[in-house]
Amino acid sequence: MKFKIPVEGGDDEINMAPMIDMVFLLLIFFMVASHMSKLDRRPVELPVADKSVVPENARGRQMITLESKDPTGEDVAIYMNLDEVKVESIAPYIKKLLAENSDAEVYLRADRFVKHKHVKEVMAACAEGGVANVIFATFESGK
Repeated sequence: MKFKIPVEGGDDEINMAPMIDMVFLLLIFFMVASHMSKLDRRPVELPVADKSVVPENARGRQMITLESKDPTGEDVAIYMNLDEVKVESIAPYIKKLLAENSDAEVYLRADRFVKHKHVKEVMAACAEGGVANVIFATFESGK
């Protein structure tokens, strides 16, 4: 096989700029994708609702999770940002959150076994903190 060798002033170099751009784009993609896979959620068994609706914008909401520790739903653990909290500490935290962001809203995830009285207590604490807009997490029944 014969190769042509340029005598002088040949322009046979590879342009690396597009390759470097592509590497940076891939790096950004994987950084964002890995962050999205680490959502701050505790696994709970959500209730099923016939008319559940996906909210248009649930970003930036404070997530509160109520997890039943037993099948009766009497013993409940409340989590905010994966930290277990008491009902009394929700209102001051939400007041502080509202001081930083006046449009703050709450996303409430309650285990299907949790008694309604516990959900009411958390909702009352949210109202005391100044948030009235609460979204409830449910599964769609498919009917």
